[in-house]
Amino acid sequence: MTHSDFDSIIHLNQNALEGVGPLDTESLSLLVKMADQALVVDHGDGDIAGFVITLPPGAEYESSRYRWFEDTLVDDYVYLDRIVVSQNHRRMGVASKLYEEIEGDQPVALEVYETNDVSLAFHESRGFAEVGALTHDGKTNLMLVREPSDDSTN
Repeated sequence: MTHSDFDSIIHLNQNALEGVGPLDTESLSLLVKMADQALVVDHGDGDIAGFVITLPPGAEYESSRYRWFEDTLVDDYVYLDRIVVSQNHRRMGVASKLYEEIEGDQPVALEVYETNDVSLAFHESRGFAEVGALTHDGKTNLMLVREPSDDSTN
């Protein structure tokens, strides 16, 4: 992810607020500075099909969901803060490609709104399991973790 991607990323993010928090240039810049991974799938000519941002343990990130994992997980992990795939590129393997990049030797932690059945099914198919729940802004977030598999080649 580069600074020249920011306008497209913010546009994608703001069109996906049913599953992620809002972003503007300042908050995206701060998030990317904290990130251990900030990746895009670019289909050429600036056509960003999707992006993912992950954070390491110990980041100075003001998020109740991140803090929940900080307080709950004792092992090293990767926190998936957000992943967004553009409407025009859904069901084309973009999310799977992004997940393959971030899944490796560490557990991956994230949350999904309990009402987001499509996302819950996707994450279950990738081996994520519920480890708790947290209510934030009146919505219940299911806290999910995917442990690395023994045969992981990532």
